[in-house]
Amino acid sequence: MLKIEFALLLALQTSSAAAGQAPAPPAARPDCSAPNYRELDFWVGEWEVFDTAKGYRIATSRVDPIMAGCSVRERYDSPEAPGGAYSGTSYSGYDRKDGRWHQMYVDVRGNLTVYSGRLEGKDMVLAAEGKGGTLQRMTYRPLGNGAVRQIGLLSTDGGKTWLPGYDYTYRKR
Repeated sequence: MLKIEFALLLALQTSSAAAGQAPAPPAARPDCSAPNYRELDFWVGEWEVFDTAKGYRIATSRVDPIMAGCSVRERYDSPEAPGGAYSGTSYSGYDRKDGRWHQMYVDVRGNLTVYSGRLEGKDMVLAAEGKGGTLQRMTYRPLGNGAVRQIGLLSTDGGKTWLPGYDYTYRKR
């Protein structure tokens, strides 16, 4: 099937060139400098991650813009996590089709979580379905001192009530 499609495309390009027509220009890329694509820029940087309540460092994180500024990637490492070394990577991006942010998070323990949400005030709030019908909500909150707070909540009743999951503070290295 792929060979047939390729042959058809080649034939169309050849006939267009033979007829004196220029091939169609490539589709224009979206302008990822638009404000919606910049809503998570406050999270970009190299971080030390702390348990907010207990005050001790739990991980390091590096968040970089990727894909010509259309997305961000986090690389999270916690070499001394309970249960053994832990790391995860997330890819987050604004989807111009639905006007929402989406994040896919994968980790070394075989978990994959897909979040979606949007900016609420200054907070980026993303939600995902978890195991057994639980809901997970994650908030990235920029703090006045340049730090970022990440708060995770869980709900087992369809979002009527929320229980604390984690509370981390990202501080620039």
